[in-house]
Amino acid sequence: MLQISEIVKKTEEMFDLFNEHFYNKELTRPAITVSPDGGRGAYGWCSIHEIWNANEEKYREINLCAEYLDRPMAELAATLLHEMAHLYNLEHEIQDVSNNGYYHNMKFKATAEAHGLHIEKHAKYGWTVTTLAPEAEAWIKATLGEAGIHASRLQIEGGSKGGSTKSINRSIKYVCPCCGTIIRATREVNVICGDCGEPFERA
Repeated sequence: MLQISEIVKKTEEMFDLFNEHFYNKELTRPAITVSPDGGRGAYGWCSIHEIWNANEEKYREINLCAEYLDRPMAELAATLLHEMAHLYNLEHEIQDVSNNGYYHNMKFKATAEAHGLHIEKHAKYGWTVTTLAPEAEAWIKATLGEAGIHASRLQIEGGSKGGSTKSINRSIKYVCPCCGTIIRATREVNVICGDCGEPFERA
């Protein structure tokens, strides 16, 4: 039986583990949510402002997008650590993005790579292509295993509020070998990256 509360509990436990291991418990735990990406095309986000209120205390939010929860643990962990790097920078008033929050600068790269991540540059969005550093990946594998959440929200053609149209959740992942942009398709395709001119490769 699907229990969303168990999924949120798992992500909260991951945050606490990562906060202790990578941040020496320095971060204030935000509200951790699971909801659709709302057309952003993102795996997750961290709110700039403290948008939750509980007992007169305010909290930021880290959201993990529901459509992408069933990725391998290493990818899910990398997404959470990516958002935790933003949270660290927000708490320390470090401006790590520009261009309406899309372009990740070198300050983001520095924070992320000091806390378990390896960051490469995207031609359009800056230092945002995120993977786990080898040492972090080994620790996460030893601590959490490789099994992920095994649940995700189906992506429905025609919008998130649509009815019973075709599910495209089980998609094929492609990566641009030059800039690292990821796309997903419902069948095998031949696609050229508009930024780099390179063909996407199946991941």
